[in-house]
Amino acid sequence: MAFLNIGVVLSVFGCSVLLPVITYYVTSALFRQRIQSKASGKIPPTIPYQVPVVFHAFGLASVGPQKYFAQLIQDYGEFGPFFVNAGPQSFLIVRDPKHVDKVCNASRQITPTAFHLELFDKVYGLPAAALNLYAGKAGLEADIKDLQYAHVALTEKHFTGAMLLNNAETYVSILSQNLHDKMFQVGSWTQIEDTWAFFRQVVTRCILVSIFGLDLFKQYPNVMKDYLEFSDTIEGFVPGLPRYWVPGAAIQARDRLLLGIQKWLRANLGGSESARIADEDPTWDAMKGSKFFQERNHVLSNIDVLDMKARATEALSIMHDSLSAMVPCTIWSLLEVARAAEFVDEFTAGLFHYSPSHGATYNIQGLVGMPLMESLLAETMRLRTAAIAALRTQKTLALDEHWAVPADTHIVAISHDMALNTTAWSNVRAQTVERPLTSFWPKRFLVGERSSSKPGTKGRSVGETIFSMEGLESLNMTLGSGQPPILGRDYVRTVHAMTIAVLFNEFEIQLCDDELFDAVLPPVQEAAFGMLRPLDKVAIRIRKRTASK
Repeated sequence: MAFLNIGVVLSVFGCSVLLPVITYYVTSALFRQRIQSKASGKIPPTIPYQVPVVFHAFGLASVGPQKYFAQLIQDYGEFGPFFVNAGPQSFLIVRDPKHVDKVCNASRQITPTAFHLELFDKVYGLPAAALNLYAGKAGLEADIKDLQYAHVALTEKHFTGAMLLNNAETYVSILSQNLHDKMFQVGSWTQIEDTWAFFRQVVTRCILVSIFGLDLFKQYPNVMKDYLEFSDTIEGFVPGLPRYWVPGAAIQARDRLLLGIQKWLRANLGGSESARIADEDPTWDAMKGSKFFQERNHVLSNIDVLDMKARATEALSIMHDSLSAMVPCTIWSLLEVARAAEFVDEFTAGLFHYSPSHGATYNIQGLVGMPLMESLLAETMRLRTAAIAALRTQKTLALDEHWAVPADTHIVAISHDMALNTTAWSNVRAQTVERPLTSFWPKRFLVGERSSSKPGTKGRSVGETIFSMEGLESLNMTLGSGQPPILGRDYVRTVHAMTIAVLFNEFEIQLCDDELFDAVLPPVQEAAFGMLRPLDKVAIRIRKRTASK
């Protein structure tokens, strides 16, 4: 009997050792076979794995999707596209710029509501009754139209043209007052030891105040603390992952946010007539927030299934979408301008041309359209932000003559993967790789007027230089392709430009140690997506500009 038990133990041990080896050998052979096949319309292969059923879930769980996807690209990138399986859920990673174009074009056919559906469900906590409406599975036709109006038409109304300028002026006023309240001096420098933490607080607060008003902070004093915790803990989530992949800390912070936002909504926008959205009403109200948010909330409140929690969820989605990429991008632009000695003088001279000294207020259109400003934003988004574009196919999608994606497949494209593809960039515009793509070059997207076939549509000229993204949209995914942010790309461009304009027009800013800054830059290929932060604190000194400067 003892011999039998020993035999069983040895058999189990042998299987546990051999099974992963055999599985990996077989799946590697299948992977190579699919890659080498000349067949057309073939389904992309699954990368090798060791444990059946579980597939790659252990790897994803052990280091997180951000690092795991980055490692896969380094190991298998030349073979893309390929599948990664988190247990029963599979993801197709696409790497070829032409394939990314196909995916982004397909995503544009999906309404913003459907595109963000999974985020509303798993991340923002939208109630089930509302989810059915958002998915188009239930609800009156009038409700569906109102939802689309709130999600699309109101963004276009308030964040384009004259209304966008009004909202930008509100933000500039809030930001400038906030910074001048810090008691920075005219004649002496103030040192900020942790620039990232300081400006993350400042810019986050100012954006929130410009959208939701001041009373949000009075009704809900911990809104900043809870939001930053939510943002930090949710950044590794990939649409398509099961609900249990959402970290518990993120859910707890989210639930506190929803309760706090509901309290503010009840106090200021609880009644059907509480919104101040008539033409003669101001763009912004300290208690009720921006006219955009008031009108959006008013439209949503007329949909029966959207209770107070659902409307708080909508508010949280705006909060996170307007902050998660914008705030890091703005801080990185600030730091990169401050350290670029050969760039900062030319850049600030352009800012002064549109500054209040030449008129009553900032020339917002001029600042946003500055070629240097637009190129700075594009380069910051390219290198200093890492995003993931996720799409769930509704029908079979042909990537090219060789590869086809089945319906109901989660497709993932990674912005840094495209942003660092030297061959692809060189093929589109050789001058973009005059400096390595791994380095920050704020003039990367500037061309001579004659170099762009559509100069009038891509930027304003200064002398013979214009900003152009022509042909580079899929290579700079965070700015150029895919579904736009909830508040639109014009909003992103404007808030970024006006933040940088206020900082460098009203203040002098210098890095305390240029060499230390280089040492704390995050490795560009270590994480596939998520917030990229300096590896350590970065110190700057700041002082108010005098009138002569």
